[in-house]
Order: sequence, then structure tokens, then C-alpha cells
Amino acid sequence: MVRALSEARRVLKRGGRLIDMRPTMRNRRVELALPEATLFIGEIDSSSTNSDHLAANDALDAALAAGEFKLEHRATFQIKTDLDTLADLRAFKSGLHRSVMPESIFERIRALIADEPAETIIRIRREMLIARYRRL
Repeated sequence: MVRALSEARRVLKRGGRLIDMRPTMRNRRVELALPEATLFIGEIDSSSTNSDHLAANDALDAALAAGEFKLEHRATFQIKTDLDTLADLRAFKSGLHRSVMPESIFERIRALIADEPAETIIRIRREMLIARYRRL
């Protein structure tokens, strides 16, 4: 975001809009959707990325304080990733770069779906931030 903000300063004319969309600092949640209920299983630890989030927040705060941009809208939303099997969850885990998914998540799901694997969905929820800024 720090480099993107520098580029936005360079290319956006007065009144131009900057859209900021990125994950929040909250950990992803892993859930198991069963026919009768959705169970919280655990979290994917993304604390190793907190410094990136803080740097982005600091850069935006500085740009706002300097009067370069004005916040027009800010909201959060969730992205849901639905997976069918533990193998799919392993594949998802292999794509994580700095976040850590504990093995206990796999163990807990395996124990819960032993009897009814076909009627379950493994769901990962990630909270996202979206904001619109106007160049002043």
C-alpha cells in the first residue's frame, strides 16, 4: 500500500478516486457447515502480516492528515471460500505464504466428519476492508 499510495499521488488528478481493498488484521476463521449447524473450528494465524497492515494504515493516515486525500466511504465485508474435502483444505493451506493453519484444525474436522463427510462444507471466512478516497 505504501508504494501504491505513492503511485496514486503521482497519477491521480485532483478529484480522482483511490480504491483501497485489502484484508483486515483479523485472522481467517475456519468453520464446518453441517446440515444442522455451523461450527467454529479454529483460526488461521496471520499475525506475521500485521506489520504490513500497520504500515498501510500509517501511510493512509499520514496522507489524510496532510490533506492529500479525503475518505469518502469505508466498509468491511467477508469473503467465503467453501471447500469440499480435507484434501481441498490441505491445498488451500499450501497456498498460504506467511499465515499459519494449525494441524489441530484438520484433526478436529476429521473427527467431526467421520460419519457424514458428504453433507459438510469446510468454510474459510476472511474479513476484507474496502475504502474510497478522493484526491484533494
